[in-house]
Amino acid sequence: MNLLRDYKINQETVLLTGEYNENGKLCTRIIEGEETFLVDMKPIDVINSTMLTLGSDFNAGRKSSREILGDIYMCPIKINCNLGIWLFPTKSYNDEFCIWFSLTHVKKTKSLGIRKTEVYLSFNHTFVINMKESKFNQRKQAAKELRDEMTKNSQGMMTFYIEPKKGLSIREGEGINRYRIRK
Repeated sequence: MNLLRDYKINQETVLLTGEYNENGKLCTRIIEGEETFLVDMKPIDVINSTMLTLGSDFNAGRKSSREILGDIYMCPIKINCNLGIWLFPTKSYNDEFCIWFSLTHVKKTKSLGIRKTEVYLSFNHTFVINMKESKFNQRKQAAKELRDEMTKNSQGMMTFYIEPKKGLSIREGEGINRYRIRK
């Protein structure tokens, strides 16, 4: 089995989850496009590493999500707003077998009984999870709400700077109030 040393989440990343390799080390199973492979990192480390290259990190992403959605349990996370990459978990992020689904790649779901759901994904993948369909769809909906709110917030009003007609004259002085401003 080919084991990648590093991986960055991208637009073709369908999902990631924890999986032990043949040596018993926790790695990350990635489904990307039509391929699947293992990465020699924990799932949270893959997410964090990707976010660090984009100027954030996992903890800041969780904090932002909770600021927008409220103090929800197992909140979704924005990876890249411009590329439309939003992930949502099936379990606590501390759970080694938490599955992180990419919102854009979840097409539909089907209940397979009391606690089983079949998730239909892009690239004709299906994934059966041990979770009620309604609970899965609640998590998916939270990711949509986060996406919509962050997209709206990032398209804020444009502001223009207008050069004032009269300038200020500022001089540095001594003491506590060091600056003198004259119009």
